[in-house]
Amino acid sequence: MLSDLPGDEASGAAAPGDSPGEYGQGFSWVEGEPGSLEEVIEAAFDYRGDVTVLLKDGQELAGYLANRSIGDEGSSGSWIEVFPASGDPRRRIPNAQIGGFRFSGKDVASGKSWETWLKKYTERKEALARGEEVENIDLFPEEHG
Repeated sequence: MLSDLPGDEASGAAAPGDSPGEYGQGFSWVEGEPGSLEEVIEAAFDYRGDVTVLLKDGQELAGYLANRSIGDEGSSGSWIEVFPASGDPRRRIPNAQIGGFRFSGKDVASGKSWETWLKKYTERKEALARGEEVENIDLFPEEHG
């Protein structure tokens, strides 16, 4: 299981009915709340961190939502596939067994990592243009042979 959320749980959370791109760590949804299961599944699929699937039988499964199939409404062919955080084999869960979701893990792509990398890249490129010696700034390392 994943640890509890940090202190400010609402900081990345989205309200039900917001677009899936605005769902973030701390967001939760249970059957009967505004929004549809399919919408939340799509948001969970786009989320780059672990989610906790709340099953109707009371079980919870934390892991990475790696795949999904959405059939016609009520279709028995609708399912999600989760890679459990515990390291257990992936698990396919029919949508009919899902009672809710929590976006429980940190979105590994959130934050300023892209901006930090871009800033360093730009600084190195400018230094190279001034004739200064800098680390390799290519997107891919040089092959040594």
